[in-house]
Amino acid sequence: MKRTLRNLLFVAAGALALSACGGEISPTSFPGLTLDGADAYLASNLHVYKFDPATGAQAWMFPATGEENNARPGPFAGPPLKFGNAIIVGETVGMNGRTSHRLYALSADNGAELWRFSGGQREYTDGASTDGKLIFAPNGDNTLYALDPSQLDGGEPKLVWKFTAQDKLWVRPLVANGKVFQPSLDHNLYALDAATGKLLWAFSTGASIASHPVMADGVLYFGSFDQHMYAVDAETGSQIWRSPDRLGGWIWCDPLLDGDEVFVGDVKGGVYAIDRRNGNVIWRSQVGGAIRAQPVIVGSKLYVVSSDTYLYSFDRRPETDANGNTSPARVLENGLVRRLLSTPAYANGALLVPLFDGDIKLTAVDLESRQKKFEFPLHTTTP
Repeated sequence: MKRTLRNLLFVAAGALALSACGGEISPTSFPGLTLDGADAYLASNLHVYKFDPATGAQAWMFPATGEENNARPGPFAGPPLKFGNAIIVGETVGMNGRTSHRLYALSADNGAELWRFSGGQREYTDGASTDGKLIFAPNGDNTLYALDPSQLDGGEPKLVWKFTAQDKLWVRPLVANGKVFQPSLDHNLYALDAATGKLLWAFSTGASIASHPVMADGVLYFGSFDQHMYAVDAETGSQIWRSPDRLGGWIWCDPLLDGDEVFVGDVKGGVYAIDRRNGNVIWRSQVGGAIRAQPVIVGSKLYVVSSDTYLYSFDRRPETDANGNTSPARVLENGLVRRLLSTPAYANGALLVPLFDGDIKLTAVDLESRQKKFEFPLHTTTP
């Protein structure tokens, strides 16, 4: 029996469409930000940018023009991957009826195209990962592609192996200790041999997984759309714990591990500090919109962005009421105008916050003055 799922993310049409028919979910282009020393790379809608994270000065843009046609690259999604001197980015939803979805390698120096991979049949939603040798690119066609860019054939990297799940792959894998840990909307977290793609184990939850795992001391931590957090042994795939209580909504947020605590948010705006030893909630809070972006810790503060356009801060060790609840503070009272669904990054005293849509792609918020430091792209005036 078909059942229409409520849009748990409460964002406008086109941001996330959660629909019925077998639980199919269709994403759009979530911006992605990556810092690499004194350089920042941003994949946002129709372009990929390199800019100075301290000033917002743009170094290059790919493609270099704004022309829209069926042949032009993009839109792009997910955090760009730095691989040697290349920036790896993937296309998401097709444009103007175009159905191809390609993975690109761009020169970090000038943004020129180095190569492309055309094997993916659907969207790249959350970028790619690497072990320093291969590039692991998950696609909405249910397939994880392992590519060797040191071997090019006709401008395309060699496909070393591929692994096909039973549903879409919407989150980049964690790569560690010779293994690739790939979440899937088919409810499974897969452990694969990084060199061969051989399936080592699969761990199933009660719903889709679109949460990038984190790992410490041989334990994987991740969330599921079943509203639980999990701790799983990375070697065997055996469950160590499942959070005793359901959280308030689906977990589409990459967890942040800090000491003995895991910080995570859900699509109903719940924010949680969870004891990584047993899955118990240490404290919780509530913001005004969906949380997809990973929280960020700077000093004694935890920062969270939400689809309600606000950047929130929490004390790292907050005071709570008798039920373990605490209240956040808004960093900017007027918000950042646009929906905030992508993970920020800290640089030079400011939090760089990607914006979901609009002409302004990113806002740098000075955390000391609580003022906007700059908006990217920088405003230019015509003489």
